[in-house]
Amino acid sequence: MQDRLQEIRDHDRDRLVLWLPVGFAFGAGATCSVRADDPALVWVILTFLALGIWLVCSLIAQRSIDQRLATAIYSLGLFSLFAAACLGGGASGLLRAEAAKAPRVSDVKAPFVVIGYVEQIDRTQRGTWRAKIVVETLSQTRFEAQPKSVRIALAQDEPPKPGQKIRCQAILRPPPGPVVPGAYDHARRAWFQGLGGVGYALRPCSLLDTSPPLTQSIRFRLALWRAQAARSIVEATDSDGAGFLAAVTTGDRAWLSEADVEALQASGLSHVISVSGLHVGLLGGLVYLAIWKLAALVPVFALRLDARKIAAVFALCGTGAYCVFTGSEAPAVRAFIMSGIAFGAILLNRKAISMRGLAIAAICVLVALPESAIDPGFQMSFLATAALVALWEIWERRRDGMPEIGLFQHGAMWLGGAAATSVVAGLATAPISAATFGRVSVWSLPANVLAAPILDFWVAPFSLLAAGLAPFSLDDWSWQAAAEGLSITLKIAHFIADLPGADARVAWTDSTAPLILIVAILWLTLWRSWLRLLSIAAILVGLSIWALSPKPIAWIGPEGRAILATSAGEAAGLCRTSGGRFDATRLLDKAGVSPAEAARLLPEGEHRLARTCAVGAGDWQGRYVYSGRGRGVLAVSFDGHSHAFGRGDIPSGALLMRDGWRLYFYPAPPRQGPWARDERPETAALAGGPLLLDREE
Repeated sequence: MQDRLQEIRDHDRDRLVLWLPVGFAFGAGATCSVRADDPALVWVILTFLALGIWLVCSLIAQRSIDQRLATAIYSLGLFSLFAAACLGGGASGLLRAEAAKAPRVSDVKAPFVVIGYVEQIDRTQRGTWRAKIVVETLSQTRFEAQPKSVRIALAQDEPPKPGQKIRCQAILRPPPGPVVPGAYDHARRAWFQGLGGVGYALRPCSLLDTSPPLTQSIRFRLALWRAQAARSIVEATDSDGAGFLAAVTTGDRAWLSEADVEALQASGLSHVISVSGLHVGLLGGLVYLAIWKLAALVPVFALRLDARKIAAVFALCGTGAYCVFTGSEAPAVRAFIMSGIAFGAILLNRKAISMRGLAIAAICVLVALPESAIDPGFQMSFLATAALVALWEIWERRRDGMPEIGLFQHGAMWLGGAAATSVVAGLATAPISAATFGRVSVWSLPANVLAAPILDFWVAPFSLLAAGLAPFSLDDWSWQAAAEGLSITLKIAHFIADLPGADARVAWTDSTAPLILIVAILWLTLWRSWLRLLSIAAILVGLSIWALSPKPIAWIGPEGRAILATSAGEAAGLCRTSGGRFDATRLLDKAGVSPAEAARLLPEGEHRLARTCAVGAGDWQGRYVYSGRGRGVLAVSFDGHSHAFGRGDIPSGALLMRDGWRLYFYPAPPRQGPWARDERPETAALAGGPLLLDREE
């Protein structure tokens, strides 16, 4: 036993600090979700109290003569420090939510007239253009009640440019909340983005000849350069990979088709789309390698200066500029901080890749954007990176003392490394991917092994060369070459996506099992001693809870505007009110219904009447009861009772679950946070009230 404890002290003493970002992330996630209505001052006071306990325990442990007592007090101090990290993250989340406070549009049926500046242009799932508009004036709204920005689906074929002032007549609604309990909360994300309304334009928007304010001109100029670069890349190439190339180089996904996105997700290559560690790492590595070798060829540099440090400075500047240009999203910021730590380590003659560098990057991102803690992209990015750094640490320890190897062995080692990194990153992110998107990419390993050499040795060098030649208008051929490489990548993605079982659907579960699995993965990657083996038990527990949890047989949208039946062994059924098409679309997506089945259930242009629709079979039924004035009340009958859902009863939706032979409603707790409050006086009391499930018809 003493040997085991000594092993822990030797291997894991310097790993304790790695758990501080984890605690900070859990605290921030708690106050950005389930504890979002807590007072921030209480969390701040508790943070300083926990820090005080840690300082007192540290001082007492240093002066204590009894070794056992000192160890116990020191351990108590460590727990207090971890608690301070959790409480500090919670306080950060609450303060950030308060700082992001901004008005939202009222939920009225009359159209609004929006006048403002275009900040961003992208596409909807249907392929139409969509604009994020910084609001200057909004009709029917006082100035102090105007939202900062709104997002509108445009009604024109050619979109306006970022920075242009436009006037739109549009239907606007507050950002929607989760479609069912546990689903992604778009209203919460919109709150932190300053987005106060979403909707669609009734007619093409008109352009106004006015320049943006000086305070916003730089941001609009960057967005314009990004949009222009994406368009020029698409126009300069005639390959199927043109839109893909624009997405991976500029971060603008407007030119990437929905079919290609689905294929990339099903094949496990969707991580290539977003600008993250892959892109920043490739860019920084290529710049570093090129400058290093070129500087070594110049005698004045090679003899007097360290070429590696010169290359590190250029690579750091290049990755920073690329991060800003692509929009500074959380994965790109994390990758830039990691690359900055790596290149900074080269400048200081330290080890470039380390788990502490990842911890510093996590703290930096979470302090600036604590809401990232509940963002699936952030979680997957950091879990994958932590797993890869842990794999690198194992490889580095075993590489010491190995003999020199030849070219063939180098090639085999590279292929093995590519396969290992794909497997490790895929396993580390699988719980979040399965819980968020309801799918697991079974064939992601061969897809990544086939695509990795194309991205590393074909697309990345030609893209970097094209960016360097762009100021001289000599870049078309290089963009074309890079697009051809991505066209092959898309062919691989479509081939893998068409394989049997490629897009395996995962059953719904609540947050308990994914949370246990995330903690188990962190436990496995952050420790070095035999303590990491304890994660196996946690993984088994998490998988068991996931497998044994009850499964939904009916998905009920907010306010009962749509209901989807997905009983095992039976064809899916869908009912909705005349205004519930959007909710029905979100239910189909959350339940993992295939595109072909979704097209059958929700054909374009069809408007089913609530009074004539019913779903369910056997021991339950869901139907709409006509209540006059074109309205329908959803009634779900089972176990000899009917449960009616009217306005305000289920603002966040509900689930009908089957647990063996028993049917019951999933108890959805009231949503927390300012983004969940309804500011309309007639419904303010209902928005945060209890879920009404027992009212008989």
